Amino acid sequence: MLRIHKLFAIHPRVELREFYFFSIFFSFASSLILIFEPIFFYKEGVGLYRIALYYALHYFFYVLMLPLGGKFMSRFGLERSLTLAMPLFVTYFLVLAAMPIFPALFWVAWILLTIFKIFYWPAYHTVLARYGDGDNRGTELSWLIALTEGIGVLGPMLGGIVATVFGFPILFIMAALVALAAGWPLLKTKERFQRQRFAYLAPWRLMRERAFRGTLLTMVGWSENLIDLVFWPIFMFMIVGSVDRLGFLASLNILLMTMIGFFVGEVSDRFSRQRILRLHVPFMVLGYLFRPLAGSALRVLLTDALSRTALIGVRIPQYYRLYVKAKHLGGLRYVVAFEMVLALAKGTTALALVAAFSLLTPYAAFSLAFGLAAAFSLLYLFL
Repeated sequence: MLRIHKLFAIHPRVELREFYFFSIFFSFASSLILIFEPIFFYKEGVGLYRIALYYALHYFFYVLMLPLGGKFMSRFGLERSLTLAMPLFVTYFLVLAAMPIFPALFWVAWILLTIFKIFYWPAYHTVLARYGDGDNRGTELSWLIALTEGIGVLGPMLGGIVATVFGFPILFIMAALVALAAGWPLLKTKERFQRQRFAYLAPWRLMRERAFRGTLLTMVGWSENLIDLVFWPIFMFMIVGSVDRLGFLASLNILLMTMIGFFVGEVSDRFSRQRILRLHVPFMVLGYLFRPLAGSALRVLLTDALSRTALIGVRIPQYYRLYVKAKHLGGLRYVVAFEMVLALAKGTTALALVAAFSLLTPYAAFSLAFGLAAAFSLLYLFL
């Protein structure tokens, strides 16, 4: 009973409460399109190697631009950065909506995606690191996941129906309209922040420090996320055969992940985060190794369920450790540094997949990609 009481006895700071409301709007907008974005490219006739090239260009540009995002946040604040990210997010999906008419926009979209991310992700992580309750951080993360993933449970299902009935452009416009509302909670109160100096080379210097080595390895491991978010949905679509059925399967597994994630976060405050992470990593590896064998809708459902269950057991302890380190190793500078390592790793992985999808059969290239993701997952053990 005491644990149940503690589960509901959180008192987040004002900044974190506003961030929760922002995240609810943004997560619902994202859930409508996240799984369908690479499928949209595929259905528009973009080759698999070109999809990999799209993300390689995006992540290498992201590495170069991230310190500029850090400069903006240190001068104008985190909430303004998140608020500015929303119009860019909207513009990105309006560009995608126009791609069937103007295919050349494919080469513009990755630039907009990059600019959006430099204002969004460093601010997102820094807010959670700076304003989280150090004694109750796991429970706060579990609530954030419950709220954001919970509101997003219907997103893939609804997105699949809209894309099937009205087409992807309408789905992108719908997601853009929801995203417009996301910035409003952050504008309710004025953020208190102190302007700081942020040198462009500061994150690069931090990467060479001894205290950053564990983070560096685990962020290289996060390359698996690129394969999970981009190439696994395309593979699932090839097996399932329709966007609406895929959306239904994804919604079921997001619901499962949300329920499990709520309790993993709470347990992270009371037990060893490293043990929780190490318990789930082998299942994450198995989830990737089983993916080439997912030759039917039922196997896709079961494999995705295993992967998502393992993922949440890894991510919450991982975020917990990263945010604690961020609070003690430079805050925004640390967050920008780990985002840069992540981007470098993902960009390099995407470039390798350009070669794989150019030289191998699609099935062989997918199998190689999932094998790489399984290997990358093992690097999480170094956090």
